[in-house]
Amino acid sequence: MKIPRILICAMLCCVAGLARGDEDWDSLFGEETPSAATPSGESGESDKSAGPDRPASPAAREPGSLTVADPVPTPAPAPARRRIEEIIVTAQKTKQTLQEVPVSVSTVDAQSLREAGIIGPEGIENQVPNLEMDGDPQAPNIGIRGFSTDSFNVGLEPSVGIMLDQLFIGRTEFIPDGLFDMQRVEVLRGPQGTLFGKNTIAGVLIFSSAEPTPEHEGQFLLSAGERGLLRGELGASLPIGDRLSSRLAATHWRSDGDVENSFLQRDELAVEQTAGRVKLRAEATDRLALQLSAQYSTSAHTYPGWQLYRLDPDALAYAQGKHAATEDDPFDQHTAFDLPAYVDRDSDLVHGLAEYDVGDLFGASDVLFTAVLGQAGVVNDILMDYDVSAADLVAVKADFDYRQQSLELRLNGRAPTPWGGGLEFVAGLFGFASDMDTLVNVSIGTDITDFALSPAGAEALGAPDSPSGSNPLGLILNAASLPGPDYNDGVRSHFIQDTQSYAAFGQATWFFAPRWAAIIGLRYGRETKGAYLDVESYGPGITGAIVGAERVQQPLARDEEEISPKLGLRLELSDEIASYFSWTRGFKSGGFNAISFQGSNLEFRPERADAWELGLKSRWLDRSLSLNAALYYTEVTDMQVVNFNGVGFDVFNADGAQLQGLELDLSYLPPWQWLSLDAALGLSEAVYQRYPNGPPTARQADEAGPTDSPVQDLSGRTLPRAPEVSASFRPSISLPLGAWFGRPLGLRIGLDASYRGDQYLELDLDDSSRQSAYWLYGARMILGPQEGSWAVILNGSNLGDAKALNFVADHNLYAHSYFSNQIPPRLISLSYSLQW
Repeated sequence: MKIPRILICAMLCCVAGLARGDEDWDSLFGEETPSAATPSGESGESDKSAGPDRPASPAAREPGSLTVADPVPTPAPAPARRRIEEIIVTAQKTKQTLQEVPVSVSTVDAQSLREAGIIGPEGIENQVPNLEMDGDPQAPNIGIRGFSTDSFNVGLEPSVGIMLDQLFIGRTEFIPDGLFDMQRVEVLRGPQGTLFGKNTIAGVLIFSSAEPTPEHEGQFLLSAGERGLLRGELGASLPIGDRLSSRLAATHWRSDGDVENSFLQRDELAVEQTAGRVKLRAEATDRLALQLSAQYSTSAHTYPGWQLYRLDPDALAYAQGKHAATEDDPFDQHTAFDLPAYVDRDSDLVHGLAEYDVGDLFGASDVLFTAVLGQAGVVNDILMDYDVSAADLVAVKADFDYRQQSLELRLNGRAPTPWGGGLEFVAGLFGFASDMDTLVNVSIGTDITDFALSPAGAEALGAPDSPSGSNPLGLILNAASLPGPDYNDGVRSHFIQDTQSYAAFGQATWFFAPRWAAIIGLRYGRETKGAYLDVESYGPGITGAIVGAERVQQPLARDEEEISPKLGLRLELSDEIASYFSWTRGFKSGGFNAISFQGSNLEFRPERADAWELGLKSRWLDRSLSLNAALYYTEVTDMQVVNFNGVGFDVFNADGAQLQGLELDLSYLPPWQWLSLDAALGLSEAVYQRYPNGPPTARQADEAGPTDSPVQDLSGRTLPRAPEVSASFRPSISLPLGAWFGRPLGLRIGLDASYRGDQYLELDLDDSSRQSAYWLYGARMILGPQEGSWAVILNGSNLGDAKALNFVADHNLYAHSYFSNQIPPRLISLSYSLQW
């Protein structure tokens, strides 16, 4: 595992000297300490008659000298050491400080989101170690500690659980629609099945939006930037009465996109989104609080931003014959395809929350009853140009409609025990139902005849590789465009699925001895899935022959049990240092290949994980430094993996995988009042323990011959999208600017540096999908009053304009070729923020 030296140096500089006392640190940083160690604000034992109001002795003195008759100067009070504020999280379905929670947790607060200009999920990964996120508008991808869920196959559920204001969300498609007027984002790493249920085998993302308050308060943000970026966001609490309050929030933003399409003369990945949220909270009685929330979002995207990559010479020559500007540089923000593709997404969410302070119940105390009832839905209307070129060859139209309903009832409280200091508990019941309807239509275009007669088409049909122009016929066929008929030919795949899940769960923390606590948890659940797959070809059957489609009319059913236990120990080494050790079993349900054209291999098995974690939560130097660490090891059986087959994304089960690593989170407020530091480091090794029948690369498949079923042994090799090193370093400098117009102004300068190590982007670990390690640099300048009522923010992301890929796939028609997506380029924006 190669770790950049600069990362090691930065982390060592931040943690070195933890064993030193406060006085040593003050000396190290040049902070003056009164010589008599007099507490700040108290006088010493020197001549009390001398003071600043007594006239000085007439005795001669040299400049800077001190005589016996001189008054003893009173040392200036040393500035009080700053303390890191407590961070409240809900990682165990109750409000706790970050330092109390025996889980590896990172948080990103609302201020950090605003100031860093984060408006999409991909920005969050740059501040959290061992987190992988992208903002694909049709299927955002999330990975934690090497677990990565590719949601292009809608039958594969996420490995990372999603919670929005305590409501469980079953699909990642909702994430981009709720990132406005946020309060905080929590990232829980490792299996969290005991409290959060199925499909949290990699971790949980908890999104908490701002809550209604009984006072008039709010925030407004207006941003403008490069590539036509314009964003407005508003969130305001409006009290309605003594016991009723509300919060209204809305956002509208647009961007011209990152990738130029020279054929269509438009920008791909352009977006326009409008979203709003309403929250009502009623303190019905002194014990009962009720909250109702509704959210709606609509967005339109030009899509995709795919670029051709490492094209075979014959394929490149053919594509350039359709549009001369076609090229295969994946880093130049340029593409050329002929279909005006798009993703239009609408989502809605309504949920209610009831909290009743029960008080004492059957010997328990401080009992709180919580009920969370909600429903949510998302509709994706998708059109994609799958040949990613100006030739009219392959188009995919997909319609995705998903709806869910859920109910959770839970009790939190404390209970006495025969010995020890009692216990804290949470227990509840959970019910969930969802309906999914997906229609995929793959069709060929009018250039398919022209393509079939070209050298590139011959290679796609299995002919030997030949350089373009190697024979006169190749030159003629690439230059001539032979008109072809509209075959009205394609394949339709219609998939519907109903899911019902029920679970009972509980977890108790027993304080059995001074400073010791045991953690015991268990979840039992049952899930049933019923589905139906209908596949048929239409037209002459050319598309069906290309993708190997069969006539399928097949009902499918699954019935599974989930058992997710947890055992742990927590030890408070001191009031500021705690350690924990836990074992957790995670579960992710099995399912069906929703986008398939054959009647075989339609099901995949559930995956399970056993995870061990040793953690440290600590605060040092009078709470001016926080250092949290986690050492983890996870074994996964029947790991669900996704491979692109040229048209769809098939789900398979690998025999097993092994994940292990170290995570560090650090925050430090040095004695220098103008400086603060945040840093994070993730070291990870994620490999297949045994996967002898892994998917082959395209080259391996070609070399195997048409009658073989090639595989490659991926045992012992890395998982895709699992960099060994991820890190971030975020210093911030605050400078006072004096009083302007009667108000003290300040300037804060923040720097962001994030690092991602080497990783493969395809399951088959094709060398063409290997993305080398890279750094991303960002910066922001924030000008405003020191009390923070308003601010002007100049923000820059990817200031070095780093070129890197976040998606690579084998081309579906052009042999020995690829297409890809690159990370967003440099973006400079200017924002005005107002808070009241």
